[in-house]
Formats: sequence, C-alpha cells, structure tokens
Amino acid sequence: MLNFIKNKVNLSILIFYFMFAFSSLVLIALAEYNNGLTPTLFLKQFVFYLIGFGIIYILQKIPVDLIERFTIGIYLFSLVLLVGIFLVPNSMAPIVNGARSWYNFGLFTIQPSEFAKVATIAMISLLIKEQSFRDNSDPIKLLKILLIVSIPFILVLKENDLGNGLFFIYLFLGLVFLVSTHKKTLLNIYSVVLVVLATIILGALYFPSLLSLVGLKGYQLKRILSWLNPEAYSLDYSYQITQVLSEIKTGGLTGTFVKNKTYIDEQFNDFIFSIVAKNFGFIGAAIFLTIFFIFILRLFNIMKKCEQGNYSYYFILLAICSFCFSFFINIFSTLSIIPVIGISMPFISYGGSSLIANSILFGIIVKINATIHEEYLEDEYYENYEDEYDEAQYIDDSHPLDPVYDNNNNNYYEEEPQQYRRSKRKRE
Repeated sequence: MLNFIKNKVNLSILIFYFMFAFSSLVLIALAEYNNGLTPTLFLKQFVFYLIGFGIIYILQKIPVDLIERFTIGIYLFSLVLLVGIFLVPNSMAPIVNGARSWYNFGLFTIQPSEFAKVATIAMISLLIKEQSFRDNSDPIKLLKILLIVSIPFILVLKENDLGNGLFFIYLFLGLVFLVSTHKKTLLNIYSVVLVVLATIILGALYFPSLLSLVGLKGYQLKRILSWLNPEAYSLDYSYQITQVLSEIKTGGLTGTFVKNKTYIDEQFNDFIFSIVAKNFGFIGAAIFLTIFFIFILRLFNIMKKCEQGNYSYYFILLAICSFCFSFFINIFSTLSIIPVIGISMPFISYGGSSLIANSILFGIIVKINATIHEEYLEDEYYENYEDEYDEAQYIDDSHPLDPVYDNNNNNYYEEEPQQYRRSKRKRE
C-alpha cells in the first residue's frame, strides 16, 4: 500500500483525498468542540476514511475494462437495494427526518441512494459510449437516458429523499445538454423545467394546499415557505438557517473559535460550510473553495487524456458533475440561496455512505489515471522500439504480430509494433 501512495502518478490525485480527509476531520472536531460534545463523530469519520481509502486501494487491483463489463449488474444491484427499503421491517429501515432511506444494521447504517448515484453514473457512461446510441436521433437518446435515470429517481423520491432525488433530475438535464444535437430540444426541455420550478414556488406562496396533492410533504413545503419568508418561521423551520447565517457572520474575515451559543442540528452534515466560515473566516472559506476548484481542474485534465467518447471519458465527466452538484448545493443551502434539501458536501460532511460512495468514484478515477499513464509509457517504449528497428527486419509474408527474428543478436522480439498493439488493445 505504501508503494501505491508513493507512486507519483497516484499521489498527484491522492493528495486531494488526503486534504479532504484532513479538512473533514478538523471541521468535525471543531464543531464538536464548539458545541461542547465528545469527539464521537470525529472518530467515526476517521474510520469511514480508513474504509474509503481501503476501497480506493482495492479498486486499483481491478482493470477498468472489468468494471465496465459488470456495470449493468452493479446498476441492477443498486436498484435492488433501493426496492429493499420498502420490503424490510421498519426496525431495519426506520424513518429519519421524514425519510425512509436508510438500512439500519445496528453497528452501522447504509443509505442506498448514495450508491445508486454511483451506479447510475457508471450505467450512463456505458450507454452513451456506444456507437449505436450516438447514431440514434435525439428523442431515442433522451428516452434511453430518461429510462435509466427515472427508475432510481422514482424509488428515491418514494423514500421521501428529495435531496438525492434532485440529483437524478440534475444528471438528466446535464445529459440533455451533452447528447442533444438540436437547440429546439434543449429549449423545450429546459423551458418545461423552469415552468415547473416557478409553479412550485408560486404554489407554495399562494396555493400551498394544492402542492400536497402532487406529493409534496408538509415539512418539504414548510422548508420552501421558510426560505421564501424566513421571519414567519423564525421559531421553527427558519431557526436553523438563521443560526447558521449568524455563525457565518461571526467568522468575519479571519474567523473565530468562540464556542456556539446554541447547538445547530446537522451542522456536521448539511451546514458544514458554516464551520469553515465561522472558524477560518472569509479567507479560510476562499482557500477551501480554491482547493476544490483545483481538484475539479485536475479531474478535467485526466478526462482530456482519455480517448474521447469511451467509458472512462464519460465516467470522469459525470463524476465531476456529481461532485460539483453536491458541493455547490450544500454551500447554497448553507447561505440560504436555495432551500435546505439535505445534500451533504462530498468528502467533507460527516457520513459513511456518502463518503464511501464518493470514495468509489474517486478510486475508479485514480485507476483510470494510472491506466492512462501505463499506456503512455507503453507508447513511449514502442516508439523507441520502432526507431531502433526498421521495416526490413520484419520477415516477409509474416503476420505483423508474429515474433521477429533479429539476425544481429540472434533473439526473438515478441513485442508488438505500436500501431498493431494499439488496435489490439482497442479490440480487447
């Protein structure tokens, strides 16, 4: 494992995982200290990070082609986990914060929606890389994507997990932009989305009872209303966000480590950015955001090295979308730019399921990066090989992949010329 970490190629991206781990543990420790709590969550998060890193290490033993081959099975298994929530006893899947979205195994809990997001990203990557998909018209393309995305979306929404449900809508809208070749299609879909959002906001203000008829729960409606009119709900639904915004203001430019006057529920998860702003101020928050932007740019750099249109290319692209969605939704909720919808910050917020799911995405990206580097070294080697041996050395009437006999050294060269090696790799 130590050699895995010391490898410069791996370390160039693993360094971000270590920085996120350090940041998460420090922020959780500060939150527990500021609220006069024992460091229980700190220790649990530390264990979660050990498990997450172990998963990253294991994923390096698995070829990317094998992950791609089992993608459909992984996707179907994630759906089984989502359906299982409704089949197990209430004691095994209790209602938490109005949502029944967790398996409770006593010593630990699992949120299947987090793993469903990873599986859906992999499944979409497998779909859109196919040439048959690219040759289809816009309606067929969008229907295929809609089918893959809508199944986990409906199941997650049925669990009353609106936050994670919105991820699948966001993923679909992003894919519409990515695969659609007609501006009219884009305009129509996005127009419908804007109309729906406007209807929900206006309905919450003037016709709240009607929204319950379309499945919006009472507490979800009040979250929207408290966001639109925080003063009217200052004693209940707006209380949390009011305290959070007060903490952020307290941080000022350089931050303060003064203990909280009141306990903020879910500060370790939904409002963890407030811990950054309070303890390290505007400067600390700016540095925190900068690190994340550099991380995203690093992922884009890896993506550009992939062959455009293959599985790895789309997997990294959609993983970037996933990280950005969770990161910015969490911050926007904390700053009350949007209503609080219960989205954790990737790698930073407390929580085992979210961290391990994101670690899986991270681990596959690390593997893709290592594979790209290995192929680059192979290409470099065979370029030197071709410069050293000219075409006259190859036996006439022989297959290009057959061993080549060298009259000078009396040795057989079993290496394949670069152009044939590349074509063979693509076939495999």
